[in-house]
Amino acid sequence: MKEEKLGQEPAFPTKLNQVIGQTSYNFIDENGNGRIGYYNNYADIEYQGVSKRFYAACAAMQGLFANSHPTFVNAGVESLIKQAYCAADELLRQEGEL
Repeated sequence: MKEEKLGQEPAFPTKLNQVIGQTSYNFIDENGNGRIGYYNNYADIEYQGVSKRFYAACAAMQGLFANSHPTFVNAGVESLIKQAYCAADELLRQEGEL
C-alpha cells in the first residue's frame, strides 16, 4: 500500500463566482424598439492551487539556492530538490504534531 504523503491539501484554496456562459435575449419593448442582449450565467468555481508540500518545498529550495556554500552549488539540481522536499516533509510533520 502506498503511503500517503503529508501536505497534499491545497495551500491557498479559493472559491470564485465566475461567468460560465451567457444566455441571449431578443424582444421588442412597449415602444416598438428591438432589444438584444445577454445575461451572464454564474457559478462558484473552486481553485485548488498548489499543495502545501509543493509550496513548502519551493520555499526551502529558495533558501538552498540562496546559500552560497559550494557544497550546495556543486551538489546538483536533483540533490537540491530532494533536500527541499525533505525539509518540506519535516515541516509538515512538525505542523501535524502541534
